[in-house]
Amino acid sequence: MAMRVLQYAKRSVTLLAAVSITLTGCGDSSPDVPFNPAGTTADVAAVNAAFGTSTMADFQALSFLFDAAYGAPLVSSSAAALDIRARGAAGMRAAAMRSAERLARLLPPANASFGVVSAAIPAGIAGTTFEYSGGAYAAGVRTGAPANGVRFLLYAVDPVTALPVEPVVETGYVDITDLSGTSTQSARVQVVSGSTTYIDYTASANSLTGRITVVGFVTDGTYRANLNLRTTVTSAGALTLVYSLDVPQRDVSIDLTLGATNLDTQNPTININLSMSGPNGTLSMIGQFTVDGGTLTVRNGSTTLATITVTGTAEPVITGADGLPITDEDATALRGIFDLSGQAFTSFDQMLVPVNFFLAPA
Repeated sequence: MAMRVLQYAKRSVTLLAAVSITLTGCGDSSPDVPFNPAGTTADVAAVNAAFGTSTMADFQALSFLFDAAYGAPLVSSSAAALDIRARGAAGMRAAAMRSAERLARLLPPANASFGVVSAAIPAGIAGTTFEYSGGAYAAGVRTGAPANGVRFLLYAVDPVTALPVEPVVETGYVDITDLSGTSTQSARVQVVSGSTTYIDYTASANSLTGRITVVGFVTDGTYRANLNLRTTVTSAGALTLVYSLDVPQRDVSIDLTLGATNLDTQNPTININLSMSGPNGTLSMIGQFTVDGGTLTVRNGSTTLATITVTGTAEPVITGADGLPITDEDATALRGIFDLSGQAFTSFDQMLVPVNFFLAPA
């Protein structure tokens, strides 16, 4: 999956440090279904395929530049994110930290207010199509953008620089439509290449509840991942994230609840309860992380299968129950599920990037 996130300030480390994650599958299988490692690996591959298109990669890289087109400061630099992908378990933690940081910036406490909510898109740029030139997006003359929104053209991206190759090769477009109402900042994002809509979701921030939601789908044209995400920040500074994903073609479902507390602590702990459910079994991963690492116990129903140990920035080490060896096939499947948790955080963060301008408090 071509996911890109950025390095960020020390405050983000504090945010991650307090996360408590619960990931519970809701497919048709039960704990009595035997674990099928080959089938589970195929399930994970289907999820990755839905997110892993070149259109998604272009969208992820270039959406970091959208805010500047409105005259707003850049939220980050897409090129700076590339190293996160190669950092294994540390990348998973970094992705969760990035999501927590962005939520804290966008959401007020649940009992506070965004202030007066108004149309997010300035009248002067409504209906504008933005084109890339000289390292930035600028208003062009093309038509076709939403009347109450904007369009950004997409281009083939150099995997090293995360910027369009030169000369530019147009690959599609992103339509962002302002749907803001009386108490809600909201925008719909549609990413199209050729005749296929690869990404379609609506992101909303509610001023009364302090909640952000993202509802929609991503697809590679074969597998479709349906997404439903809700987040809330309380007046006490606690963060709650509920993330649901399912791939109907594989009958695989993932539901994630993240609760972050004590966001300013210097010695935080990450509690993880992760499960992926489908016709190839229901696996749970339960354990704790600190800033130095942690351990997860992997079960299929009540049967303990393995232990996953993470130390620092190293890749996870997987051992069988009671320290016994584990097959390569089992290890591949378990590592794939473990990686999905980080990818879930990253995909959520990526979906907020192009709508920062629309969801920011008025």
